[in-house]
Amino acid sequence: MQSDKPALPEVKTMVIITLLSLVIGVYDGFYGPGTGTFLMILLIYVARVGLNEAAGTTKIINLSTNVAALAVFLSHGEVMFPLAVVAAFFGIAGNYIGANFFTNKGKNIARPVIMLVLAIMFVKILLQLAD
Repeated sequence: MQSDKPALPEVKTMVIITLLSLVIGVYDGFYGPGTGTFLMILLIYVARVGLNEAAGTTKIINLSTNVAALAVFLSHGEVMFPLAVVAAFFGIAGNYIGANFFTNKGKNIARPVIMLVLAIMFVKILLQLAD
């Protein structure tokens, strides 16, 4: 899963990533599911970033948008702390395992997994619209 086009100049890449981050940040703040997948696709095909760099950059962007959203939800008292702590612990463990797997063998499975996630999200959204 690589763009067939050559890499963009660094300044143009920074401008594109900045704009993508703003748009994705807004989306992540009010809805969120699939943010990482959308970021990966956009970084690879729009900003022409390599797969591994796109994966790492996606994590930083996701972290920052999640911290911002968490601050808003905390200020409104909308966080279930016992559930959040347990889920965060296991989420960290799963992400650690997944990131190690990706950096070792991920290029062969990245595209099918991303396509599967997008298909599931698409079906879920369609089902929600039908209700």
